[in-house]
Amino acid sequence: MTIYYKKEIMAININKVYKTVLSILNKEQRGYLNPYEYNNIAKQVQLEMLEKLFFDYNKFLNIEKVGRINESFADIPQKIQEQLDEFYTSSSINLSSGVGSLPTDLYKVIDLTINNQTVEVQKIDKNKLPYLKSSPLTTPSASFPIYIQRETDFVVDPTTVSSVLMQYVQMPPDPRWGYSSNATYGTQVYDSTVFVETGLINSRNLATLASQFTTNQTGLTNGTYTTFTTSGTGTGATLTLTVAGGTATGLVVGNAGSGYAIGDTLTFSFGASGNVVYTIKAGDTFGSSTRGSTDFKLHASQESELIIGILAYAGFVVKNAEVFQGAVQLGQSTQISKQQQ
Repeated sequence: MTIYYKKEIMAININKVYKTVLSILNKEQRGYLNPYEYNNIAKQVQLEMLEKLFFDYNKFLNIEKVGRINESFADIPQKIQEQLDEFYTSSSINLSSGVGSLPTDLYKVIDLTINNQTVEVQKIDKNKLPYLKSSPLTTPSASFPIYIQRETDFVVDPTTVSSVLMQYVQMPPDPRWGYSSNATYGTQVYDSTVFVETGLINSRNLATLASQFTTNQTGLTNGTYTTFTTSGTGTGATLTLTVAGGTATGLVVGNAGSGYAIGDTLTFSFGASGNVVYTIKAGDTFGSSTRGSTDFKLHASQESELIIGILAYAGFVVKNAEVFQGAVQLGQSTQISKQQQ
């Protein structure tokens, strides 16, 4: 059984990559890659790079077996494993009659264990189970458990096993370059806020006028209020309701939370004075807007390969390394100039 230890690795910034890509396209007069196109290409390239890591890892392990891999900085399999470590995670899964649900972000299973990782659960093809059970020597037991993986769940034999620890490679979240629009110039301004699909947009003013509430009472005590209920399944959001002149006049999001949907109501109760109700509309959640960003879940050493892959999908192949290095340096110098102003 192989033990995996995850290392904390900085992700690749989605905005830094986008600026470099745009710099190269602009330098070579290859047009413009809009955020929608960029996000779709970035998602595809990230998945291809993840799959390529498994291929390269297997290839160099085979080379290592014949003694053709050096140590230290020249140990290529170790470097590839460090890149794969970014996608490693684990999950404790409770079983019901031997059946457990697969994690929703599963990409590849590393191993399945029980009893504090001292007993490995062996994966088998379902057509081999009758042969294993045909002999007392090979039938699954507490010391030799097996499992069969299905589309959304897995089955462990013997069914007396109540929980397992799954170590696996997770599907990376889709990279996203989020932005807000400048009303005056119509430009797209990068939004570094962490994207949460069903979260309320941080610092967003959901309502700035009394008329923007679905229900609003008069005669309320002026002040700020943070206790509310929701009609949906959303949790974790923090809101601040402002009451001025006896009516609610503002509602601002603090923490984004998750699980909120368009049409859900947010209700602040004032007892005998009645309720103040706001109904979530399109643009209030990250998923219904262009706001919020998600960085690439890749090792920092893969940044150059990532940029080249995105450029290839955009129709530009980097043949001259000087073009690429020049664009990177241009982006860095521009960033430094902005910081010094």
